Amino acid sequence: GRAIVWGDIALIDGNINAQGSGDIAKTGGFVETSGHDLFIKDNAIVDAKEWLLDPDNVSINAETAGRSNTSEDDEYTGSGNSASTPKRNKEKTTLTNTTLESILKKGTFVNITANQRIYVNSSINLSNGSLTLWSEGRSGGGVEINNDITTGDDTRGANLTIYSGGWVDVHKNISLGAQGNINITAKQDIAFEKGSNQVITGQGTITSGNQKGFRFNNVSLNGTGSGLQFTTKRTNKYAITNKFEGTLNISGKVNISMVLPKNESGYDKFKGRTYWNLTSLNVSESGEFNLTIDSRGSDSAGTLTQPYNLNGISFNKDTTFNVERNARVNFDIKAPIGINKYSSLNYASFNGNISVSGGGSVDFTLLASSSNVQTPGVVINSKYFNVSTGSSLRFKTSGSTKTGFSIEKDLTLN
Repeated sequence: GRAIVWGDIALIDGNINAQGSGDIAKTGGFVETSGHDLFIKDNAIVDAKEWLLDPDNVSINAETAGRSNTSEDDEYTGSGNSASTPKRNKEKTTLTNTTLESILKKGTFVNITANQRIYVNSSINLSNGSLTLWSEGRSGGGVEINNDITTGDDTRGANLTIYSGGWVDVHKNISLGAQGNINITAKQDIAFEKGSNQVITGQGTITSGNQKGFRFNNVSLNGTGSGLQFTTKRTNKYAITNKFEGTLNISGKVNISMVLPKNESGYDKFKGRTYWNLTSLNVSESGEFNLTIDSRGSDSAGTLTQPYNLNGISFNKDTTFNVERNARVNFDIKAPIGINKYSSLNYASFNGNISVSGGGSVDFTLLASSSNVQTPGVVINSKYFNVSTGSSLRFKTSGSTKTGFSIEKDLTLN
């Protein structure tokens, strides 16, 4: 069955049943509720396999006890005198989390769409349901997660899909357990920040778009099953900028892979930077963290100029790598062919001190694409590298570099 309810102002305060009879009831049923202003009250009941909501802006909030600002002037704008000046509700579209949770408990697929912004302001328990948050990102919009999205005690596995034609900001936990699937796609940046040691648990792919890239600030990433894959899909503006701040905790398998398309041959492929401003990276036993920056593109050559901030990585602070036994950390930089006339250019700079402990391994590799064109290498401004408790720290370059490792200061190796 199909049920479609829409209007300039739509209030859903009852039952919508889009199920058929017999075997169809098990798999069928589609409900769409849409409007410029859309209100879903807590006692609304929707029986369908898929529920699509489609207003301009959506906020998912906890149910409130009541409001005092309920006068006409408080809630509406416009005179209402003509079709061109209708009364419109001032408030953003609001959905209550309890209504959403009761639907998801049935294993239902729920699509919440907005033309501009989606805000998750209250916690959501997905149980074993499938939730899609879809924002077109118009007028500078995106998706903002301000409270936890979890599966509670349900271990059957849930699915969370987030799409934004703009940005995605995650300020709280997304924890879907060992069987949960997380897929996030943004046409611009994706940020995991402003939380208090927020936790992202699940498996799936998280893809940034044409703007800077990713921001991580005090985050724990737990890649279950096949792991968490962070990547980029760009149609232009290849100057990728990623930032790591505070502390990063890793368990399971986590890959962060910035790979340019093979057909990219413009000068933008040389530009960009990943800024490693972490004070500590903690990887649990048998965990794996891989960071790959591959800006080779079509492997066409170009002449590098002095202002370029090459698409590599800068370790700007003293960093402690707490990598437990059988755990691995890999930094893999693949540089394009660039004709280098400046000694200050580099694809990696170590500006802080490095300590490795816990019994695991940390490897850094720079691959220069050419065997005869000298690529900028690695600059080390650190005072010491400390390795303890059976851990390992390895550096390697291959291909042709102007200077593989340029040690600028006295360096103590412990």
